[in-house]
Amino acid sequence: MRDFETAESAIQASLTGHLVFSTLHTNDAPSAFTRLIDMGVEPFLVSSTVEGVMAQRLVRTICGECKEAYEPLPSDLPTDFPGVSEGNFPKALYRGKGCRKCRQTGFKGRTGIHELLVNTDDLKELVVQRTNANAIRIQAMKNGMITLRQDGWRKVVMGSTTVDEVARVTSADIA
Repeated sequence: MRDFETAESAIQASLTGHLVFSTLHTNDAPSAFTRLIDMGVEPFLVSSTVEGVMAQRLVRTICGECKEAYEPLPSDLPTDFPGVSEGNFPKALYRGKGCRKCRQTGFKGRTGIHELLVNTDDLKELVVQRTNANAIRIQAMKNGMITLRQDGWRKVVMGSTTVDEVARVTSADIA
């Protein structure tokens, strides 16, 4: 959705009982609400028709041929990386050395990181009040939403991607 007319059509279809899927360009899931309102859709319509928002980003995956473990230094890790502030972070993370298979990049392929925001009564109230996306994000996180960055950190710990790659495509979570 890029304009009011398209958004209005989707809202009307939703109000008449249709299940509507659409793409919307935003930085994260909570921003979808404010984006629709900025496009001219009334907040009460946004809050009552949007059931959920999935945000996604692609990160490069570590090449399986040249993947190696290394011990990260605390100073090399962002402060929001799990366990950094307590000094209890993984002692082994992974990176690609670079090989012929990956053309010396250390990466081969991509995988997604995701953020799913499920609309709840408390979020609907914030939307109707025209609350900013940060406040919506904070409440969604209290409700259990896993952010793009948190999902990225999971993939780092699993050895799928690197700290730098997640830091490159996400911003630090506010809360």
